[in-house]
Amino acid sequence: MSFGIRLGQTQEQRQLMLPKMLQAIEILQLSTQALVARIEKELEENPVLEVEEPKVEKEPEELGAEDLPRDDLGGEGPRPGPGEEGPDLFGMIATRPETLQEHLMKQVGLLELDPLELETLTFLIGSLDPNGHLRMEEREVLSILGEGAPFQKALEILHSLDPAGIGREGPIEAMIAQIDPAWEDAALLRRLLEEELEELAKNRHPKVAARLGISLDTLQGLIETFRGLDPAPGRAFSRNEPPPIVPDVVVRLEDGAWQYYLDDARIPPLRLRPEYERLAKDLRTKGETRQFLRSRIQSARDLMRAVEQRQETLGRVVRAALDRQIPFLEKGKSFLRPMKMQEVAEAVGIHLSTVSRAIANKYVQTDWGLFPLRDLFDGGRTVGGGDRGGDSRISIKEKVKKIIAAEDPKNPLSDEAVVQALEKEGVHIARRTVAKYRSECNIPSRWRRKKH
Repeated sequence: MSFGIRLGQTQEQRQLMLPKMLQAIEILQLSTQALVARIEKELEENPVLEVEEPKVEKEPEELGAEDLPRDDLGGEGPRPGPGEEGPDLFGMIATRPETLQEHLMKQVGLLELDPLELETLTFLIGSLDPNGHLRMEEREVLSILGEGAPFQKALEILHSLDPAGIGREGPIEAMIAQIDPAWEDAALLRRLLEEELEELAKNRHPKVAARLGISLDTLQGLIETFRGLDPAPGRAFSRNEPPPIVPDVVVRLEDGAWQYYLDDARIPPLRLRPEYERLAKDLRTKGETRQFLRSRIQSARDLMRAVEQRQETLGRVVRAALDRQIPFLEKGKSFLRPMKMQEVAEAVGIHLSTVSRAIANKYVQTDWGLFPLRDLFDGGRTVGGGDRGGDSRISIKEKVKKIIAAEDPKNPLSDEAVVQALEKEGVHIARRTVAKYRSECNIPSRWRRKKH
C-alpha cells in the first residue's frame, strides 16, 4: 500500500446568483402595485435616487392629441404635462377609504350631546367589530366608564346612525333592524329571520311556507327582500378588505388590431441625482464618502435596470401569449385554447422560468373582464378529447357555467345531465369532473339550485 498526493483537474459548472440577478428576478415577479411600493421604499432609503421630473414642452399648444404617438408596447407614448391628466387606462392607486369609525363620528359631530353622552357614544363606536356589531354588554361598558354612563341613550343614538343595522349584537339582529315596520310583510320577514334560516339554508321552501301559512310565491318575495338586508353593515368600511385589483396589462381592439398596453404610467421614471454622481467621481471627496456613494449609485442602477428589464420582458411575454389567444379576446373564455408556458418561452427566446416569473401576480384587463395572466396558460392540458383534440380546463368551466345558467330553475340539471349536454358540444368528460368544475365555479349542487 502506498500513500501519495495526486494532482488533478476537474471541470465543474455552477450558476452563481449575484445580488443584482436576484433583484432582477424579484422585480420581475412583482405586480405593478408591489413594484411601485418597492420603488418608493428604495427612494426613501437611497439618497442618490430620485424621480425624474417630466419635461415641459416649450410650445405645448401646438401639439394636438392626434399628432402624438400611441403608448403601445415597444414604444413610449406621450406623458401628461403639468396640470394635465393622461388617459386613465388602469386607474389610479385607491386612496385610503373612510373607516367605519370615521363615518360614524362625522354624523356624531352634527348632534347636540352632553359630554357624558358623547364620551359613551364614542366608546361604543370604538368598540364595534369590523362587521359593525357591538359585542359588549351594558355591564361591561359600565364597568369601564362608570355606573353613571348613559349606555342605553348612547346605544339608541348609535342605532339611529347610518348605515342601518349598525351597533347590533350580531348578523340576525342587524338585518332585523333594517326591516321597515311600515312594510306590508314586516312581521313575516322578521319570523323568517328569527325562526326559519336553517330551513332556508337547506332549501326546504315548501316546509317554510307551510309553517308561515303563506304561498311559495309569497315566500319567494320574502326571500328577495331578505337578500337585500346586510348582515354586516360595517364590513364595507373594513380596512381588512383587500385593495382593488389594478390590471398590469390592458388589451383593447383599435382599428381592427389588438393593442396591448403595460401600466407604465404609475411606475415613476427614475434617475441618479447629478450632484451625488459628481461627488462620487471627485477625487477630493473623502474616501469613505466616495465609497458609500459608489455603492448607492450601483444599487440604484441595478434597480433601474431591473425595472427596465421587467417592462421589456413582460411586454414580450404578454404579446406572445395574447397573440396565441385571439379567439379568447374575440369571443370569451370559452375559446381559451390550451397553451404551455414553454410555447411562449420558445417564441420569445427566454427560459421557461422567466415566463413563469413574468406572469406571476399580474392581471390583464380584457373585454371579458379582469383575469390573472396565468389563466392564459392551462398547462397545455386538454380535457374532453373529441375531434378537436380537447379544450382547456378554463374553457370547459365556462361551458359548464353557461349550460347551468340556461337550465330550468324549477328542474335544475344533474351533473350527469351536464355531461350529456357537453357531449353534444363534442366535449367528453366524466361526471366527477363536472362536479369538480362546478364546485370550483362556486355553483351549488342540483338540490340547492332548485327554485320552488
